[in-house]
This record gives sequence, structure tokens and C-alpha cells, in this order.
Amino acid sequence: MSLLTDLWKLQEIDLALDTRRASLDDAETRLGENEELVAVRARAGELDEELQRARAAQHDLETEADDLRAKIAPLETKLYSGSVRNPKELSDLQADVDQLKRQLSALEDRDIEALGGVETAESDARAADAERQATEEAWRTEQQELRDRMAQLRGEVSDFDEQRKRQAEYVPADTLKMYDRLRMAHNGRALARLDRNLCTGCRISLPVNLVTRARGGSALVQCPNCERILVA
Repeated sequence: MSLLTDLWKLQEIDLALDTRRASLDDAETRLGENEELVAVRARAGELDEELQRARAAQHDLETEADDLRAKIAPLETKLYSGSVRNPKELSDLQADVDQLKRQLSALEDRDIEALGGVETAESDARAADAERQATEEAWRTEQQELRDRMAQLRGEVSDFDEQRKRQAEYVPADTLKMYDRLRMAHNGRALARLDRNLCTGCRISLPVNLVTRARGGSALVQCPNCERILVA
């Protein structure tokens, strides 16, 4: 097997390694809670707090209304029992009852409105909680898939690492050093194929004598522009 063939195989292994390492890095960054999940949970929490405030406000109105009813009941009993005979006292008592009833009526109207607000808040909270549950379930599924994918990728990285070590043994140390330097400079691609008289790495036209030497395959020939090793 020629040195060029060994280098090309080494590059294919390295590119496979690069791809899997990049995928592994991406999977690792996606582990944990994402912005969508955090936002959905926060929204569900806010709406639940709004619901609790709406219920508390409606309960306060009911309590206030009950207090008024408790005040009105004995006054009405006294008013209609016949125990009060003085006309002015009866008139004043009737005025007190009427005033309290007006206050009660206003409170009952506010209570009805508050009940509507509670129903709306309950509906919004249920919808937000359902969205939270669905988002969490999707997130849990995605997290498990990511963990499974990461385990697979780690295995593949380990396998390709071993292949890389074995393949690198076929390449002389000075050539391997040059290859690694070129890989660093050109996104992992130290070698480039010839397309007629073009370097496919940088797309420049090459001199005929250089192309001839590269096609001969007896020695490593580099592109004078990008320095990639040319492969016919």
C-alpha cells in the first residue's frame, strides 16, 4: 500500500472521528433543561399563582358577604318581630337593613365577577399545566435519546481512535507531523484530490509538471497555494 493511500485512509478515519466528536459535543450541550422547558414551567407557575390569588380574593368576598348576612339577619328579625313599636326606631332600623342589603348586593355582584375570574384562571392554569407536562415528557424522551446516542458515539470514537492509532503507524513520523499540521489548517482535510488540473481543496489551476508528478504517485506533492497533499 502506498504512502498516499495510507494517508488518505488516515484522513477518512480522522474525518469520521471529527464528525462523531462534534456530534458528541453537540449532544452534551443539549443535556439538561432547555430554555423552552424553563419557560413553560415558569409560565405554569405564574398562572397557578394567579389562580391562588383569584381564589383568595373570591373567598374574601364570600366571607365579607357572609358577615353582612350575619348582621342583617338579627336586624330583620327585630324589624318584623313586632318588638319595636316606636315609628322613628322602626324607620331607622329599616334604613339600616336597607343600607346593609345594598352593600350585600354590591358584594354579591363582585363575588359573581370574581367567580368568573376564578374559572378563567382555572382554565388557563390547566392549559399551562398540560403544556408543561407534555413539554416535560418530550424533554425526558429527548434526554434519554441523547444519553443513548452519546453512549453509541463514545463507543464509535473509541473504535476510530484505535483505528487511527493503527493506521498512523504506517506513516513516517515527519510525514505524520506535516499531515497533522495541514489538518489543523484546513478543517481536518490535509489531502485534496485532483480534478483534471485543479486542486479540489482550493480550486486553483495547477502547473502541468506538478500535476504529472502528483499523478505519478512516487512522491508527495503539495498544492503551491493551500499546501494540501495532492491525490490523483
